[in-house]
Amino acid sequence: MYFIGIDLGTTGVKAVVFTEDGRIAAMAYEAYRQEAVKGKRELRAEALWESCERVLAAAMGKCPVQEEGALCVSSFGEGFVCLDGNGRELTPVMLLTDDRGAEEFGQAVRELDAGRIAEVTGLKPHISYSLSKILYLRSHRPEIYKKTEHILLMGDHLYHKLGGGYVTDYSMASRTMLFDVHQKRWDPWLLEKTGVEAALFSRPVQGGSVIGEVSRAVAERLSLPRKTWLVMGGHDQPVAAVASRGGHGYTMCSMGTSECITPILQKPLSGSHVLACGHPNEPFMEPDVYNTLAYNVTSGLLTEWAAKVFTKKEREQGRQAYQILEREMPKKPTRILVLPYLHGSGTPYLDAEARLSMLGLDEADRRGDIYRGILEGLCMDQKLNIEKLGADRLEPAGLLVTGGSSRSQAWLQIKADVLERPIHRLECAQAGALGCAILCAAALKIYPSLKEAAGAMVQVGTAVEPRKEESQIYREKYEIYKTLYEDCRRANAYAAGFQR
Repeated sequence: MYFIGIDLGTTGVKAVVFTEDGRIAAMAYEAYRQEAVKGKRELRAEALWESCERVLAAAMGKCPVQEEGALCVSSFGEGFVCLDGNGRELTPVMLLTDDRGAEEFGQAVRELDAGRIAEVTGLKPHISYSLSKILYLRSHRPEIYKKTEHILLMGDHLYHKLGGGYVTDYSMASRTMLFDVHQKRWDPWLLEKTGVEAALFSRPVQGGSVIGEVSRAVAERLSLPRKTWLVMGGHDQPVAAVASRGGHGYTMCSMGTSECITPILQKPLSGSHVLACGHPNEPFMEPDVYNTLAYNVTSGLLTEWAAKVFTKKEREQGRQAYQILEREMPKKPTRILVLPYLHGSGTPYLDAEARLSMLGLDEADRRGDIYRGILEGLCMDQKLNIEKLGADRLEPAGLLVTGGSSRSQAWLQIKADVLERPIHRLECAQAGALGCAILCAAALKIYPSLKEAAGAMVQVGTAVEPRKEESQIYREKYEIYKTLYEDCRRANAYAAGFQR
């Protein structure tokens, strides 16, 4: 039996076909173009589906025909599409960093109890969540909002196109800021106070449950197995974190465009912690289990920016930018302090005005010094999140890293030294799709439980261990880093305002 994972990101979509033991049989990827409208970031939902069709057909075309399979979707959160009664797309997909709706959202939240919002939804009120964009559409595009009969999150949209009806999972629903993460339902109080209709949203179900089959027409068109079960996936970070559930004691850390640590929680964080630090309570892929997210939204974008700025000539010659910068990095920790927020921070500040700041530079510094300082700043940001969250909420065996940036051995060594814990690399580079495959295997009882499926299907590389001397230096540097955000806050607010 094939397990097919669809990993829907903000820059592209992958389809990965796995065998029952977790090996990749085939895969395909397609990037899509983000639309820029007056500096806002958006995508077209139909274009995402068309890309999804192409990668599914391409991946399945590389595999021998099988009669039965299962398919699961991992998706970025917050974004949604409005459909009319005929299923036509009415709106583009506004992404997490799009700030449309900030004014309407601010007005709505001022009239509500922020503590109650945090307790019920597991979220600190913020414009990145779906509610902000929904309020924007209702205020600025009332003719569109009036025609809307379905608001589909992006995972919902793919399941609908595949033949699964209008269904979402608890983790995706929680990213709207309209979902009660304890009662597992659309929250009546918030819906009433914001004036949003519950009937617009998909039916929420537990991630990892079977919700139907791919329609016969879609299966034939895309060369899927004749009988392909649809297994509910969810938000990309917790789906990827399924790979950490094999009983080894790891905490998943995704190192891509964003960098996110995903601790699994047996009981949710307090509402006061959510409100103070922004770490969410998100329903996990197992019943009555939660996860939280500690993240930097521009981690990979920051290193990409550095590579573009510092290695323009080499890149024009076809040389590898990241390897050049890493070779020129000093072997020891730098004195450079970097606040690693290219345009806005993640947790624990959730500050859209935070910007990249560098301190401690002089004429002796070169691009290798600055690049190492940037990597140190990104690791310091994770250390701050872990301290705010509580180190005891991370598993004792260390972090299990995945994503494009996890291929950098230099970065992993700095991370181990700063965090003072082992760093393990997931052997499969497709963590989101692998999480989908594990969910399929457990849902169809190929393995007795999610943990046993993860234990059988996940391979982990050799750990990168922290070094005592470097860790001591970073401990001292971190004491300065902890005040850096407040020290730079006024200057960064000025810079953000100047940009606007």
